[in-house]
Amino acid sequence: MIAHLNGIVIEKSVDACVVEAGGVGYEVLLPVPVAAALPALGEAVRLYTHFHVREDAQILYGFLRPQERQVFLLLMTVKGVGPKLALTILSHLGAESVVGALQRRDLVTLTKLPGVGKKLAERLGVELSDKAKELGLEAGSAQPLGRRASLPDLDLPGAWPQAAAALSSLGFSQNQARQAVEQAYKILGHSELPLEDMVKAALKSV
Repeated sequence: MIAHLNGIVIEKSVDACVVEAGGVGYEVLLPVPVAAALPALGEAVRLYTHFHVREDAQILYGFLRPQERQVFLLLMTVKGVGPKLALTILSHLGAESVVGALQRRDLVTLTKLPGVGKKLAERLGVELSDKAKELGLEAGSAQPLGRRASLPDLDLPGAWPQAAAALSSLGFSQNQARQAVEQAYKILGHSELPLEDMVKAALKSV
């Protein structure tokens, strides 16, 4: 099992990166807020990882903090939650907000997540409420996490400002990120889209 990875960031995108370690480039899938918080290309990074093996693929998932990995693994203990859905949940809320929603059994927040219906939200709350308290993470409100300090000054609803932060983390200037996100918002409006789709729509406007 690959528990962590130390190396140099040589590629990064909205939800993934490639880290070179020991002459080998490892592709790592990441929650969107984690990808947004990565250091710049050419800089060193340490990722706490989960190596998932299935019949048709071997996938490495990465996190900047061990607590994020703990939340990821905790989510997957619930029937109906695989690594893809666990990553989606962390992409939309971030580790602290996930813990907060689980502790409160916040079905309103959980059912708004892509791929999480009412029954699954109830299972998450019932099965993980107490376990979430044992993680030692300070429970947060249900707000997307990420590089808030670098958010462009956007007066847009939902996760659109977080999409702008993700563009900024990919090397675009704040002005470019702001213009791209505003253009995408004019097209898509208040659509309840996953954060990844918002970022992809904004990239088409760059």
